[in-house]
Amino acid sequence: MIGKLYWVIMPFFDIINQKNSFKKRPALVIAKADDKDAIILPVSTITHKDNLNVKYDIEIDPSLYNRIKLKKICYVRTHKQTVVHIASLGGIIVDIKTDYQDLYLDILAKRDEFNEEINKQACSL
Repeated sequence: MIGKLYWVIMPFFDIINQKNSFKKRPALVIAKADDKDAIILPVSTITHKDNLNVKYDIEIDPSLYNRIKLKKICYVRTHKQTVVHIASLGGIIVDIKTDYQDLYLDILAKRDEFNEEINKQACSL
């Protein structure tokens, strides 16, 4: 489970219909929170590049990582980790931890960097 890119059912707010809805999106499982929950990093195409976080979003170009069966350049959002119930995990896209170890380690390093930054903010008086 850990290190694998899955299709995950995720909630989102549908601006057009003005309601909460769900969509299937890729996400990288980075840990288990407990027996029923996984900690994930969402993967997004980031259509509006002004929403791109140049420090914490890690690019995945499918032409460089051909086993990651995505159609467009996407970004692992290392600063947007979240918890999902394991029942929301769908099919496995690829095992990034095994197939692209350097990419996986880069993702974890950026996640750690972000977590260190928020820990400093939380501990500062």
